[in-house]
Amino acid sequence: MESTINKKKITLKTVGNIIFWVVLAIVAIYAVISLTSKRNDQVTEIFGQTGMKVVSGSMEPTFSEGDIIFVTVIDYDTFDFSTLEVGDVITYLFDKDSNPDTDPVLNSHRITRIVIDGNGYYHFYTKGDASDGEDLEPVSESAVLGTWNGTVWAGAGGVVEFLIGPWGFFIFIVVPCFAFLVYEIFRFVKIVSEYNVQKAVGNRETIQQEALAMARAQLEAEMKAKAENQEKEESKE
Repeated sequence: MESTINKKKITLKTVGNIIFWVVLAIVAIYAVISLTSKRNDQVTEIFGQTGMKVVSGSMEPTFSEGDIIFVTVIDYDTFDFSTLEVGDVITYLFDKDSNPDTDPVLNSHRITRIVIDGNGYYHFYTKGDASDGEDLEPVSESAVLGTWNGTVWAGAGGVVEFLIGPWGFFIFIVVPCFAFLVYEIFRFVKIVSEYNVQKAVGNRETIQQEALAMARAQLEAEMKAKAENQEKEESKE
């Protein structure tokens, strides 16, 4: 019976340690991402890559609304726009309603034509795969944020948005960390309690041993005194 209880305790402890290290790994990954990511206009890049949720069906069937696509963010100081070709999918800032008070949105379409103006600047004509005609306005090189690297997570947009949102952070980071904090406090209190019990038992044993030693010493003293008195009486006779 005692062996079964000990095995259950060991199993629970092992499971608890595994969960702890998994949560710790998630927290560490989240911290690394937060520390290594940086803002680039409207995107957050991690090691030059960023994930974006597709919000329309203009590129079907290549990718669809609700998918996550991964884009290689360009560095304007080093990127060579001549490397872009017809057929590449680029992500760019798009002024949807031509309103100067409205922030442009991100769009990802395929290059259909490339024009270089007299100043050597590149302009890219684009279209969605689901569309029959080109977009009305070309995209200037200054509006290009990156190129699609070909990776798609189908239908993952909602899940990813939830995970990186406040509720996802609360449920998967804050709650487990708080739970393990409570668990560690409970373990600490348990250890301290066990230590105090052992200390009390140890003190009680020490007191008992000291009392026995005192009683033994007193008994020996009484027996010695009795023996001495007996010797004196015998010497008088």
